[in-house]
Amino acid sequence: MAKPRKRANPAAMRLGLIRQTHVYVSAFVAPSLLFFALTGALQTFRIPDDKAAPVVIQKLARLHKDDVFAVKPPRPRRAEARAGPERPPAAKPAEKPSVTAMKWFSVAVSLGIAFTTLFGIWMAIAYSRNRLLVWALLIAGTAIPVAIAAL
Repeated sequence: MAKPRKRANPAAMRLGLIRQTHVYVSAFVAPSLLFFALTGALQTFRIPDDKAAPVVIQKLARLHKDDVFAVKPPRPRRAEARAGPERPPAAKPAEKPSVTAMKWFSVAVSLGIAFTTLFGIWMAIAYSRNRLLVWALLIAGTAIPVAIAAL
């Protein structure tokens, strides 16, 4: 006589479905997460605000903050500033050590997010049942925001 088949554990099936859904959703959002983590790290020290910063960094920062892939237009000069004598730029007050420490902590968190996202992408590609779908979601998660920004 044949042995009766055991019924699959519904909790295990549910957990497997949740894990696969997590992999697929993560693959789609990973490119954006990397973008925001890295551009956020640059903005912590106001690197894109420096006029000497490369144009591509200025554009990426503006995309991060303002959803526009373009260099920020120069501010119009005020009428009274043009008429009066030119004043030297005011000196910036010294930054508190706690502010500097918090900035470095924020950069470390941004880099941690970037590294864990890259590890997650690697794990999704290496261990997923459907690698082709993972690659398609990664490409779509990259291409869609790029296409929208190009409009």
